[in-house]
Amino acid sequence: MMNWIQINNIYPTGNNQDRKVTKDLDKEAFLQLLITQLKNQDPLEPLKDKEFIAQMTQLSTLEQITNMSESVQKFVEASTYLYQAQAASMVGKYAVVKSNVLELKNGTSDTQIFKLESPSHVILKIYDESGKVVREEDLGKLDAGLQSFVWDGRNNEGVSLPDGTYTFSLYAVNPDGTLEEVSAMDGGKVDAVQFRDGKIFVSINGNLYPMSSIIEISEEG
Repeated sequence: MMNWIQINNIYPTGNNQDRKVTKDLDKEAFLQLLITQLKNQDPLEPLKDKEFIAQMTQLSTLEQITNMSESVQKFVEASTYLYQAQAASMVGKYAVVKSNVLELKNGTSDTQIFKLESPSHVILKIYDESGKVVREEDLGKLDAGLQSFVWDGRNNEGVSLPDGTYTFSLYAVNPDGTLEEVSAMDGGKVDAVQFRDGKIFVSINGNLYPMSSIIEISEEG
C-alpha cells in the first residue's frame, strides 16, 4: 500500500498562479509522485517489488500513449498540408465534376451534360431553394452516351421563374418502373482551389465544387 505523504513534498510551495491545474496526472507529475513515495517509504516496510513494477509499468504506458498521441497529431498535420499542396497543383488543369446546380440568368440556364450507360427513358426534376419541385419534364427515350438539356426557366404552368440558383435531378426509368438517378456533369479549367472549414473546393466556370465531386482530371480539356 502507498503511504500517505504531504502534498508539499511533491509540489514545493510557491506562486500558485504559475501552476496549471489538471484533472489527470501527466508523465512528469506521475514520476514526481513515484520518487517522493520512494523517499518517504517506511524503512521497515520498503516498497514491494510487485507494487514498484506495477507503478513503473503505468509510467511506461503513460509515456507511450503520450508519445503516440503526439506522433499521430504530427502525422495528421503533415497529411493535411500534403493534401492541400496536391489540391493546389490542380489549378490550370481540366476537371470534370458531378453537378446538380442550375444557375438561371436572364430566363435561361447553361447547357447541362449527363452520360447514359445504356439507352434509357429519362425524367428531369428541377427544385427551388426550398426543395420544392417547380418543373418536371419527360425527356423521353435517349441513346447511350453523352446527352444534354437546357432549361427554359419556366415552371410546370409555363410561368417564367425569377433568376437564381436551382437544383435538379435526372432519373433513368428502369424496366420495372423504378427510378435510378443519373449524375450530370460540368467541366472546365480549374481556376482556383479554396480551403473552407477543413474542406477543399475547386472553382470551375465560376462555380465551386467539393473535391469529392471530381470525376476526372486531365492536363487539357
